Amino acid sequence: MNSPDATGWGYMSDLRQIGEHLYACGGAGQVYKRVAPNQWEHMDQGLLQAPDVSERILPRAIHGPDESDIYLVGCVSASGLPPIAYHWDGARWQLLPLPEVAERITNIHVESKDRIWLCGSNGTLLLGNARDGFRSLSTVDDNQLFFSITLFEGRAYLGSNLGLFMYDPANATAGIRPVVTGLEPELQDANVVDSVEGVLWSIGPKDIARFDGQTWSRIHHPDNPPIGAPSGGATP
Repeated sequence: MNSPDATGWGYMSDLRQIGEHLYACGGAGQVYKRVAPNQWEHMDQGLLQAPDVSERILPRAIHGPDESDIYLVGCVSASGLPPIAYHWDGARWQLLPLPEVAERITNIHVESKDRIWLCGSNGTLLLGNARDGFRSLSTVDDNQLFFSITLFEGRAYLGSNLGLFMYDPANATAGIRPVVTGLEPELQDANVVDSVEGVLWSIGPKDIARFDGQTWSRIHHPDNPPIGAPSGGATP
């Protein structure tokens, strides 16, 4: 932002490998594709705004099942409204309609080409795709800011400012509910959740935990005071 060659579009917000290439997105509709070492190309035709635009597109995440099926999500302006979702079909970007209850979108999880999960502010949780549209899975009582989302053993796990939450598609009537880990104390924060090689990870500024499908364990960060007991145990 402050270097002599900065254009003024804004900060970068996400970096993701899709197919064989890295993609990055950022303020004012920036989208880049890494085509070679130290070589990035704009692929934001129709999105990129002038640096001094008043209503700025603020992409927060980019992801997709392949390089001709990419989603870009975020919001317009710092207020967080309206939310935005764009789709790249290999040739152009198209703005997608979203449910009226949706607010600022913060992250994407790709389950398949037909099942794209989006999460965001005020309990926003959407499922769908660019072809069939998105539907809301939230309830009126969901007030969390969901930062990230992943699937583990068929359930959607969401990291938020209020802790770790879970949505089970097989029990949709239960809605979005807190995850009970059995750790003492329960998770202090859960900004990032991810599933890698059969293990679910919850990572926050100070609290890190892993779930192997049977047992939750807390990982103590050596630079922070220990939180509770070294390991816990209940399944969600």
